[in-house]
Parts: sequence; C-alpha cells; structure tokens
Amino acid sequence: MKTNRIQKILTTLGLLVIVVLFAGCPYSSIVPIDEGTIKVPLKLAGEWIGSADVQSENPTYIAITIEDEFHAQAQKMEYSSSDSAYSATTYNLTFSDVKGETFMNVIEDGGDSYSLYKFDFDENTGEVNTSEVTDYIKETFSTSEELKDFILKNKSNSYFFTNTNENYVRK
Repeated sequence: MKTNRIQKILTTLGLLVIVVLFAGCPYSSIVPIDEGTIKVPLKLAGEWIGSADVQSENPTYIAITIEDEFHAQAQKMEYSSSDSAYSATTYNLTFSDVKGETFMNVIEDGGDSYSLYKFDFDENTGEVNTSEVTDYIKETFSTSEELKDFILKNKSNSYFFTNTNENYVRK
C-alpha cells in the first residue's frame, strides 16, 4: 500500500519536473519577423551579465559585437567547472519593429530556426530586458510578413510571453 502511494508521488513529482524544465523555452520560427528594421544601438556592444548573476564567481555572460548597422553577433559564454574554462555559443541577432515595440530575432550560428524575444534597451541606465515569446504558439509561418502580422495581433495578450523576463547589465 505504501509502495503504491510512494510510486504515485514520485511519478507526479517526475512529471512536474519535466513540465518545469520545458516550460521556459521560447517560440522558434523558420523565418525571422523581418530581416532587421531597427538599427543595432552602438551602445549595445560589449559584455552583458544577467543581473541575478552579478555576484557569481564564474557567471554566464553575453559578449555582443556589431556586424553592421542592422546585424549583431552574440557569444554566450558559459563556464565549465570540469574544464575550468569558458565555452562560447554564437548567435546572430537582428531587431524588428512591430508597431513601436522592438523584437529580437536570435538564430544560433549554423542553426535553422529563430527564437523571438521582446527587447528593451535603456541606454540611460545601461540595462537590457528581454521577454520570451511563448512556445505555446502552435501556428507556423512560411513568410516573415505572416509572422509579423500574427505578432502584431497578439503581442498585447497576457499569454503571448512566458513568465521568464531576463534583465542584463553591463559586465
């Protein structure tokens, strides 16, 4: 009797862990919102760290370089304690205007799908805030125009973004 109860509890907890692990993934699309309609702010170049990780000994951080006025590259630097070194994952960034709000299109170097984030950069405070577009969107889009129209119609809905907001400060 106790064994059945323990198995049920462990099964329930296992499912809960799986749901929590996969709940924070941003929506991905085979097309970007557009090819980049917002110029990359020059002050975005540099190293950025999550505000929650400022006190960490070996924090994950983002190093951003500007490629041209509409394209940037980000290297996510993650520390491996087993190697005692940082490893880099490279992403390409463009920024899109969707009726007055900025969205960031992120694609891993060599990847084939874009992750989408609402993007706010306050040059005065030197802070970046990103909000993931939820992965609960089931629609797929074959053109950037279709995707942009969908975002325009839904960006004000509470369910359109995950609860994961990331705030970054200069390292």
